[in-house]
Amino acid sequence: MADLLSITQTIYLLATLTAVVASAFLWQYRNRTGAVTLLSLLGGLAIWNGSVSLVLVTDSVTVASLSLRTVSVGVALVSLMKLLFVLEYTGRERLLRPRIVGALAIPSMALVLLVYTNPGNLLYTTLEPATAGAIPITYEFGPAVALYLGYAYAVNAATTAMILKFLYRSRAVYRGQSFVLLGAAVAPWLAHGIYVLDLVAIDLMPIGGITSGILFTVAVVRYRLLDLMPIARDRVFDSVSAAIFVIDDTDRLIDINPEGHRLLDRVGDDTASPIGRPFQPLFAGTEFCDRYETLTDGRERTAVRATIDSSHFLLTGAPIDDDRNQHVGWLLIARDITDRTNRESKLEESNARLEEFATIVSHDLRNPLTVARGYLELASETGDNDGYFDEIERSHERMETIIEDVLTLAREGAAVTDPEPVALATVAETAWNGVDTGSASLAIDADVSIFADRTRLTRLLENLFRNSIDHGTESTDGAGLEIRVGTIDDSADDSFGGFYVEDDGIGIPACRRERVFEGGYTTDEEGTGFGLSIVDRISTAHGWTSGSTESETGGARFEFRGVDSAPDSSPTESASGADIEAELPRD
Repeated sequence: MADLLSITQTIYLLATLTAVVASAFLWQYRNRTGAVTLLSLLGGLAIWNGSVSLVLVTDSVTVASLSLRTVSVGVALVSLMKLLFVLEYTGRERLLRPRIVGALAIPSMALVLLVYTNPGNLLYTTLEPATAGAIPITYEFGPAVALYLGYAYAVNAATTAMILKFLYRSRAVYRGQSFVLLGAAVAPWLAHGIYVLDLVAIDLMPIGGITSGILFTVAVVRYRLLDLMPIARDRVFDSVSAAIFVIDDTDRLIDINPEGHRLLDRVGDDTASPIGRPFQPLFAGTEFCDRYETLTDGRERTAVRATIDSSHFLLTGAPIDDDRNQHVGWLLIARDITDRTNRESKLEESNARLEEFATIVSHDLRNPLTVARGYLELASETGDNDGYFDEIERSHERMETIIEDVLTLAREGAAVTDPEPVALATVAETAWNGVDTGSASLAIDADVSIFADRTRLTRLLENLFRNSIDHGTESTDGAGLEIRVGTIDDSADDSFGGFYVEDDGIGIPACRRERVFEGGYTTDEEGTGFGLSIVDRISTAHGWTSGSTESETGGARFEFRGVDSAPDSSPTESASGADIEAELPRD
């Protein structure tokens, strides 16, 4: 018997010390959300187990009687604080208004009142000095204790159910926390239930208290429970497809949704559990990391754009406050807006083309229109209609040419979305047959198929051929001019790098090469200056880059890079130039 008493005393003393140590540790967090409630809970456990320890070790009837009554104070405090803490933790802060808290406190306050008054022997039917036994008093509980025990078990059942529901609805990153809290909530009452059912000879309640204290301490130390409570977590995470990150006020990641995990995978972070790690290093080397300070600077909602792994994101940062308006962290949301950004880019390109169209129409058409009006006035004044009307007709023809070129320029700017494999040599021959080439000749050294829009590629080559014939030689019919179409090899591995079109004519002065692709730029009074601009627009629409340089013979050379090669085309596609020429109608 003495050994059993000694073991029981030791167990209760350890339970008391555990609660005191945990309370001392949590004291440094007393200004944070939930700290006061959790401290009160641990304090109740300390009072409960400490009072039982005094009953077991004292020889004084008075001390033992007072300590026994104080046990009920600890029990009442534990029941109430457990309920308040779980309500707060599981996002039910709306129930913690003073009136509701007061109502919830009534059973515990009634128990404390009965402890020291015991009217009608409701709490103790017997409480008197013992004539024998290990403790100096003997006692029997009254009906009020049975009632409160039922209430305490109801509270325990309710808190356990709330944590189980939270555990079920929470994602994996919170479940370790919830299991710890569930164990802390159940342990004391499970231990007490075993004792009440007389399954063991020793009261296991202090073991339940030790377990509860350890688990609450683990919740704080391992899961940083008090740094950022799950404030209305379900309201934030449910039905959200964007990547969401919850950051505490020390810049550590506290929570993350599945989209957030996928985004971390994309940037190469292979950490099994990023929870608890500093946030910025998780996105090191990305614009998300660079924008982090902007997102968390101040107490206002902030939105910025960033490119992450070739995708465009809208990053939003919003402060998180608890019900006491205390700042506890940040909510960061990353929405993939790549499609929207692409649409905006296309709209900007369309607007730019429209502006270019308006500028050209208002500027370039003004000259021939002014000329036509001048000749019309002269014809009216002099009566010499024939000579002046010829000039007016030429002005009208020039305006028609400008309008056609401008419309072509606008159409060719649209991106190529469905390219097909085409044989470059075949398209070059088709384009050559569509241009008045005079006495010029064509050489093709391009046995390759590429992905392109056949119609637009044909127009690109036609414009280049026409440009060489019109500007590459002094002869009006291109006599003696050779135009060559060939492929460009990548200098790194001799793979296909693109294609070129060059001639052996007079070439383009180096000072003008950077301007040849500008809309309206021309050195010919009869030209519109849109031919090479259309070429550049078609190249850009394919995703290629275009450039002007000098050929080996000193002529003009136009290069197109970023072109994707395609598998060999079908036999029909690879038909000879003679076959194509025979099939095409000629003017």
